[in-house]
Amino acid sequence: MQPGHRTAPVLTSDAALGAAGSGTAAAALRRQLHPGAARALQPRRPGGAAAQALAARLPQHLDPDLVRDLAAGRGWALFSCAFEDGSEDLIALQLGGGPHDSHCGDILKAIWPVLREDALRELSGETQAAVTSALLWTVAKKTDSAVLVLNAEGALLHCNESARDMLDGGDLLSDRSGRLCCARPGETAGFYAAVAECARARRGGAAASARPGQPGQPGQPPRELILFLEDRKSGMRLPVSLTRHRCGADQPLVVAILPRQPDRRRIEMLAQKMGLSPAEARVAALIQLGLSNREAARIAGLKEQTFNTYAKRVLAKLQAPGRAEMAQRLTWQASVGRAS
Repeated sequence: MQPGHRTAPVLTSDAALGAAGSGTAAAALRRQLHPGAARALQPRRPGGAAAQALAARLPQHLDPDLVRDLAAGRGWALFSCAFEDGSEDLIALQLGGGPHDSHCGDILKAIWPVLREDALRELSGETQAAVTSALLWTVAKKTDSAVLVLNAEGALLHCNESARDMLDGGDLLSDRSGRLCCARPGETAGFYAAVAECARARRGGAAASARPGQPGQPGQPPRELILFLEDRKSGMRLPVSLTRHRCGADQPLVVAILPRQPDRRRIEMLAQKMGLSPAEARVAALIQLGLSNREAARIAGLKEQTFNTYAKRVLAKLQAPGRAEMAQRLTWQASVGRAS
């Protein structure tokens, strides 16, 4: 169909779908949803100028033979429907060679007002669906927070790329055929208890903190539950945010979010973009990790005094008043998005 054939047409083509994000096209699409009552539905000549123009505007991924048949009028019926607001729809029906082909105009006259509204609402939803898809892609591919979706029993249903990297590393959590296990075995049972408690929570409240096995205050189920798991490599206790997401009365999901340590190589790359030399960028990345000067100097292959000199240069170039501020700045920059 071509809604609004005579006035501000909204075309079912790739170009129109792309343009539907603009204010003018979106407004025209909304107007087409309320054209008033249908006045008349008339047959049009198959293979005429209107059919050829409509065929020329169809998406390129359609079968070329089908498009050529429409332009030539072979196996197609063409109708126009006028509305109170003066607009007119152009409708092309592909005929199947069945016994009802001769009555298609009468059938279309009865169902078209409802059918066109459904079709237009589907068309208007295409742009929003594309926007939603872009946002979901960004969350899945470009954020450094690990995001896992679990059911009420703690089984892993889905996760983003950062979470998969974290699970493959196994220093905090690992995935064993959909069952999550903590790096410290004694924490696994508490993790599942916390997930179950979060899944049962139905009313809001302040976020609660819990160690595994202590999932919250009785009688005060939190909207968000925070527990701490120990990282096997660093020995640090890292926060895990658990939030209940209701997708059905009896099917609660739990979303687990774990902020990830930005990759050191990415920090070095960003530090160089901020004006540091490669050697200074490496020192900055080691400072950001919170290592002592002696340990960081050993990793960098430098004398401790030389490392201190580089550290002073880094602070001066980045105009940071101290190491904590410099580390925070680099961490924030590195957390903005994953490098493609």
